[in-house]
Amino acid sequence: TGLIRDEHGQKMSKSKGNVIDPIDLIDGIGSDELVAKRTAGMMQPQLAQKIAAATRKEYPQGIAAHGTDALRFTLCALASTGRDIKFDMGRLDGYRNFCNKLWNATRYVLMQTEGKTCTSTLAGGSVADRWILSRLQHATAEVHRALATYRFDLAVQAIYEFAWHDYCDWYLEFSKPLLARDDHSANDTRATLLTVLETLMRLAHPFIPFLTEEIWQRIAPLAGVGGET
Repeated sequence: TGLIRDEHGQKMSKSKGNVIDPIDLIDGIGSDELVAKRTAGMMQPQLAQKIAAATRKEYPQGIAAHGTDALRFTLCALASTGRDIKFDMGRLDGYRNFCNKLWNATRYVLMQTEGKTCTSTLAGGSVADRWILSRLQHATAEVHRALATYRFDLAVQAIYEFAWHDYCDWYLEFSKPLLARDDHSANDTRATLLTVLETLMRLAHPFIPFLTEEIWQRIAPLAGVGGET
C-alpha cells in the first residue's frame, strides 16, 4: 500500500501535528490529552499554538474509543493497491457501527436458538433459507478470490455487503415470520441462522479476530461445530 495520510491528504508528521496514534483510535483519548501529545517535544515549538488550535477544532471532544477490530477493518477497507490512503474518521465510525451490527445480530440469533431445536430437516428449507445460503456461498467465493490476490479491500467489502445487507437487513427480517410458525420450517430457519452466522465469523476472522472469536465461541456449539477456536 501507499502512505497513510491524514483526512486532508497531508503526510502525517510530528512537525505538522497531524499524527494519529492507532492506540488513541482503539482506546480513545480526550481533547486535552491529544493536544498535549501532539505538541510535546516539538522540533519547532513556535508551531505548538497553531497545532493546538487546529487539533481542538478538528477533535473538540477528543477521539472516541473504536476498538481494535474496527480499526483493522477500516485499514483493510482503505488498502487499495497503488495509491496512498487518506485516513477517514467517518469510515472508522462506520465500521465500528458494523461491529455493533454483528453483536446485535448475534443477540437475535441466540435469543431465537438457545434451548430450542436447531436441526435442519434437510427438506430444503424456505425460499429465504435457500437464498441466504446461496448469497453466503457467493460471498465466500468473493473473499477467497480477493485473498488469493492480496486484495484485502475487496475481501472486507464482500464481507461487509453480505453481513450488513443480505444477512442483517434482509434475512433476519425474513426469519421472523418463519420462526413464528414453530414447525419444521422454524427448525430449518434456526439451523440456517446458526450455520450462516458461524460461517460468517470464520470468514471475517482474519480481519476482526477479537469480535469473531467471542461470537464464535457462543455460536459454534449450537451450530454443531467443534474445535477450541
